[in-house]
Amino acid sequence: MTQTRAILDGYTDEPAGLGVPPFVGVWPRYVAGLHPQTPTYLTVDDIRLIRYVSFVDNVVIDPPVGRTHIEVLNHVHDVETSRRILESVDSLVIVVGVQTPGKYLSARPGTLREINKLLAPFDVHRTLTGPVLTGGTQFRGGALPQLPEAEGYADLQPFVFESYDELQPYALKGATLLRQIPHLPDRIVELETGRGCPRESGCSFCTEPLKHKVQWRKPEHIIEEAKLLKELGARAFRLGKQSCIYSYEGGDSQQLEVLLSGLHALQPTVLHLDNANPAMVNRERTELFVKYLTPGSTAAMGIESFDPEVMQANNLNSTYDMAFSAIETVNQLGGWRGDNGCHALLPGVNILLGLAGETPETLDRNFAALKRIMDEGWLARRINIRRVVPFPGTPLYEHTGRKLLREHRRRYAAWIDRVRREIDIPMLRRLFPVGTVLKELCSEVHNGDTTFLRQIGSYPIVVAVQERLPLHERFDVRITGYMKRSLAAERVS
Repeated sequence: MTQTRAILDGYTDEPAGLGVPPFVGVWPRYVAGLHPQTPTYLTVDDIRLIRYVSFVDNVVIDPPVGRTHIEVLNHVHDVETSRRILESVDSLVIVVGVQTPGKYLSARPGTLREINKLLAPFDVHRTLTGPVLTGGTQFRGGALPQLPEAEGYADLQPFVFESYDELQPYALKGATLLRQIPHLPDRIVELETGRGCPRESGCSFCTEPLKHKVQWRKPEHIIEEAKLLKELGARAFRLGKQSCIYSYEGGDSQQLEVLLSGLHALQPTVLHLDNANPAMVNRERTELFVKYLTPGSTAAMGIESFDPEVMQANNLNSTYDMAFSAIETVNQLGGWRGDNGCHALLPGVNILLGLAGETPETLDRNFAALKRIMDEGWLARRINIRRVVPFPGTPLYEHTGRKLLREHRRRYAAWIDRVRREIDIPMLRRLFPVGTVLKELCSEVHNGDTTFLRQIGSYPIVVAVQERLPLHERFDVRITGYMKRSLAAERVS
């Protein structure tokens, strides 16, 4: 007798991989590929909706007044169908794991405690997988991670593949899960290019070295999967799951061009990248990214701190001078504006608070470095500031933990606010002057009479339009003003 299986997607966010809508991550697809028949796809939104209906007779996900309920926006089934699946399915694989917590516009990842509580009424064989099995999961920066426990689960199964040759048939088979993904034209699909950390020893806080030895996936395997995903309806892709795309195949530019040119030939509407180690950024590889990627891409640089003492104490991946050299190189080659209104390729700067060696002067040094970016006339697509989460197994957890987070937390809020006012807003004015037209933005959520939109991409800017526009449609907008991390605009008819 054939067993029926389902996948529950709690959404994942790792140092090297994103699966929070509008991103389609690799974890549910790979799990789907392991089974003879494609499992039924559920999201954490589906089981939240079941609970909501037990308290509220008429749940309106996008009410005509007020805000869109993002915690249930990405449901796949109606309530009765979801309940019937959970009551009848033989096996449920649950994908969980947030290890780089952030702010999400149109989705909310599930926590372990939440999912356990929501599934309590259902007697189903449960297997837990995902990044949660390496170090845990945490939705909020600076907090202790939630650790997986066997209680409530029949299995804790990492689903680790020894090689990409072994993975390939499962990746192709699992691609069919896209047929069940809602609003697929508005989604960007993650393509795995590599795993593990190419450095001899990684940064003190990072969980990637705990998961895998470094491996690179062959260009032909990635292109083969992308071609199939496109046939199934995907149009936008991001090169992800690697700690540094500039390190692809050891930094081999010829292999990188084989990969990029092959993906470019598929004519995706979006082709973007993710992580970049500043120490590996050079002109040759940057020229290839600018040539083959679509405009609006961001090379997210894990600089984490501009304080030399913090850099050394946490074995960070670049020096102060390397970081600025990388920022300058990407600006020189990718700082031109494309047809969609965005620059071809820009750096993103990641800052982590609470690292080993941090002192009150660290904040001053970080601010001075961000001010230097402004003073040099360079562009940075975004400055991402997070409080670190010390995950078990990492050097940070073993030696420092949350000690500095507790000692310095009173200083963080004022410092972050200063960065947003004195750096972010002037940078947004430089990036998107009033009158700039941004094209093909997707309407994602409402708050009162305001609609929030973004282009499909790796780190798209949030844009607020003072109209209640229909969701999941595309609009062109003209920039009219600025907020701390977003833009105000009017619709272009």
